[in-house]
Amino acid sequence: MDNQRLFIVIAILLSVFLLWDKWTFRNAPSSNVNNVEQSSAVLINENIETASDVPNIETEAVSLDIDKNESYESHPYTNIKTDLLTVEVSHKGGAIQNAYLNTYPLELGSQEKFQLLSNKKGSVFQAQSGLASKEESLPSHLSMFSSDRSNYEMTNNELVVPFTWKSENGVEVTKTYRFKRGSYIIELDYEIINNSNNPIGTKSYVRLERDFLEQSNMMMPTFTGGIVYDKASDSVQKNKFEDWSDFDTEIDERSIGGWMAMVQQYFVAAWVPKQDEEQKYSATVVNNLYKLTDVGPQITINPGTSVTMSPQKLYIGPKEYGNVEKVATGLNYTLDYGWLDILADPLSWIIHKVNYYVNSWGWSIIIITFMIKLAFYPLSEKSYKSMAGMRKLAPRLEKIKKTYGDDKQKMGQKTMELYKKEKINPASGCLPIIVQIPVFIAFYWMLLDTVELRQMSFFYLPDLSAKDPYYILPILMGASMLFQQKLNPPPADPMQAKIMMALPFVFTIFFLWFPSGLVLYWVVNNTLSIAQQWTINKRING
Repeated sequence: MDNQRLFIVIAILLSVFLLWDKWTFRNAPSSNVNNVEQSSAVLINENIETASDVPNIETEAVSLDIDKNESYESHPYTNIKTDLLTVEVSHKGGAIQNAYLNTYPLELGSQEKFQLLSNKKGSVFQAQSGLASKEESLPSHLSMFSSDRSNYEMTNNELVVPFTWKSENGVEVTKTYRFKRGSYIIELDYEIINNSNNPIGTKSYVRLERDFLEQSNMMMPTFTGGIVYDKASDSVQKNKFEDWSDFDTEIDERSIGGWMAMVQQYFVAAWVPKQDEEQKYSATVVNNLYKLTDVGPQITINPGTSVTMSPQKLYIGPKEYGNVEKVATGLNYTLDYGWLDILADPLSWIIHKVNYYVNSWGWSIIIITFMIKLAFYPLSEKSYKSMAGMRKLAPRLEKIKKTYGDDKQKMGQKTMELYKKEKINPASGCLPIIVQIPVFIAFYWMLLDTVELRQMSFFYLPDLSAKDPYYILPILMGASMLFQQKLNPPPADPMQAKIMMALPFVFTIFFLWFPSGLVLYWVVNNTLSIAQQWTINKRING
């Protein structure tokens, strides 16, 4: 198989990959709640134990009922604004019902902030929390809390927002959210005062729940769904919403620490419990809402005593490379680079390091393209020498074809003898192309999930994560492919020649909807390839 034929095969495979990637994303089966194993409750089955000088209290299992009808009609709420977040905490359950990212506009040039959590019908995304207890003796995510103020705004480095709940028998609970300047992390803790005459067994729990979300952009399929991380084995369970039934809803094996998250392109909400405590995670679908729940260890509050429960962290923010890992071990798994993560992750690390020094994502893409080209320079040189040699042999190959055209075996023998005599391996010209394809795909996925490129301008491009609004780069990319073909030996087969001529136009159409940052990479790469190939052709052919 000669260079041109193999190039066609590779190009077709790349085209098939792009079409397949888009097809599987857009045509994934819609969520079907009836096919999902639904759990009406997360059961906490351990007996409640008290101190050694108090008799054990035999009791029914403490349960966390999640099968109740949860309405999202308007309830009183408290508005909280920090430098990075604006959140609304509903007095029903103390749930974070709305969350806006102050430094991320919804759209380029818009004054409206990007909203991650929402209580809007059809796009519900909530961060809930509560205390599981026997006979609802402590507040759950359905209980009504009260707040002294309806608005809080950060003026110092820390903002503390308490919510209170009291029972008729004297139990008092203060649920406190803590915000810090410059952080997307919200800490949650409870202070429980048991003024009743009975001991209370409880477990704290947190939950993320949301409606089905499909992020459908042309040629830009990204992972949206839930993730549960097991710290002990450093492994993740990751499922799209349409594949929620594949979640191990038992997730019965208890682990120390870990976290759970719901992710979408660029952004994530994640509950991170105390990392030295035992946790139990579960995944369910109830009332068409997808839920991830984490239940902590059981404690007992004796009569006349109080306890402060360990704080849990809630991260609501962007999936910034290098920063999410600082929130919790393994949270970098929320960055989804597809099955070529082994290539995409180093590329992400390099481009972030480059940008640290040049402070321009456009120039960072250009520089990393130079670096990739330099890394593959020896292979490219060998390839282009082979192509130049093939171009030089074109008249002699055409003569062999005319002389032995009726005898395919003889023509092949004479062709191979000519290759051997001139020390040319026609297949060697394809190796850099083969190597480039996975690098290209890894770069593609990496750019799709790099939030730093979102709404980042470069020269006339307003957003490197979006398509070129004027289609200049895709046209340049197609033109560079066409010019590059002129430097290669023409295909002997007329059909191959027609396919090769069509490929630049086909790829131009593909790239019309690609992120402009990716097309920038491809244009620069093609330009460098043309310069290298033209130099080698001139040196060999004189």
